Parts: sequence; structure tokens; C-alpha cells
Amino acid sequence: MSSATAFTALLVEDDAAFADELAEFLARHGVACHWLASLGEVLAWVDEIAPDIVVLDQFIGGHDSITILRDLRAGFQGGIVMLTGNQDMTDRIVALECGADDFVSKLAGPRELHARLRAVLRRTGPNLVAQTRDERAADPLVTAWRIDKATGQLQAPGGGFVPLSKGLLAALLLLARNRGRTVTREELSLHLMGRSQVPGDRSVDNLVSQLRRRLEHLLPGEKVIRSVRGEGYVFLPFSLPPSAAGGRDGP
Repeated sequence: MSSATAFTALLVEDDAAFADELAEFLARHGVACHWLASLGEVLAWVDEIAPDIVVLDQFIGGHDSITILRDLRAGFQGGIVMLTGNQDMTDRIVALECGADDFVSKLAGPRELHARLRAVLRRTGPNLVAQTRDERAADPLVTAWRIDKATGQLQAPGGGFVPLSKGLLAALLLLARNRGRTVTREELSLHLMGRSQVPGDRSVDNLVSQLRRRLEHLLPGEKVIRSVRGEGYVFLPFSLPPSAAGGRDGP
């Protein structure tokens, strides 16, 4: 992504006129917008172009796009915004519970949609809005630690690896993309479990505890995930570990 590009979007829309108008508006505001007119290729395109955000019309070719949200969210950690002409509140709730970050009326217009896309990216990928690629490359706390999504491993600056399960990897990505901001237990539950938090359910807390144990193996004595009483968790950027810690293999 060039420094002139604000972010990359995949627009999934079967109304060519609407897609052309929206893509043209986004391009004028520095958004690299790729257009796809069918649901069948969404997952392949996400893997291919690695967009920062997916803008998904609710109805494509007579099919409800909500049905692919769980599969899309399972392998994609960027923003997902649903577009619809439908005013059904039930659909909105289901879409959000299945992994969408926002649900926007197609009547809102391109200016409001652009603002909402940026708002979603501030929550799911703050660095993409605040920094250019060159600026991010100069930040050692961004580049020193690496996540390999294909193998599910976190790599320390010195080469040590921490293998992570799919759930732990998703939790780390969500927390890291919101570093410095409290991510509520409800947000974590919706994102990781695909459902609202149930009273007495400790699934989110147990998952975060497992993630802490994995991370602290390479950062002994340091808490990079802090609890916020009654709310959730906040992620603090990794420090650069001592060479001995960076050179050890993960558990």
C-alpha cells in the first residue's frame, strides 16, 4: 500500500452503477477499492489482496451475505461493513453477532460510508488510518514482532516462536489492533465466539489467560495484556526482549 493510499477495500456489490459511484468516490479519497460482484469468490479474493476492510452488500445475486460472515470472520481480522437497503433490526443484530463491525444503509451516501469505514478501521486497525506504510515500517514495535497467520505462530525479534491456536491468534490480533484501548469482554465474545457474552461465562477470560501465559514465556515478568476491572482488557505494545528471550523456542 503506497503512502498515498489511505487503505484497501474489497467492495462486494452486484449493482454495477452503485459500485462504480462508490468506488470512484473512495478512490478520490485515497482508497484502493477492488470490486467483486459475487459471493462465491469473496474468501479467495480476501486471501489474494488482503484488504484492510470488506464492504459487503447484504443481498448478492439473491443470496443473503450474512450466511458467509462466520466463514469470512474466521480467516479475516480486518473490518467488515455490511451494506443494505433492508431496515430489519433482526438482520442488523445477526450480522453484528456473526462478525460484522458495522451495518450501514445504502441510502446513507458515499460520504457517510467513507466516514464509517474510517471509524471501523480506527477500531480494527488504527495504524492503517493514522500512519502511512513507511511510517509503520519505522516503528520497531510494529515490525520487530511478526505474526504468521498461515502457521499460527508469533515470532519474537530474536527468532523465537510461540505457536498459537486459532482462537489465541484471533484474540491477539484483535487486542493488538486496538492497543492502548480497552477491548470489552462483549467485543471479545462477539469477535471470538460469534455470540454475546452470557452471565457467568468465563470463556473469554480463560482464553486471555492462556494467551498471557504464551506471551509471557518470551517476556518474563511483563504483562502486555492488562485487565480493566469490570470492562475487559487492554493490550500494551511489546517491548524488545533481551536476546536470550528472543532466541528461545516457544512452548
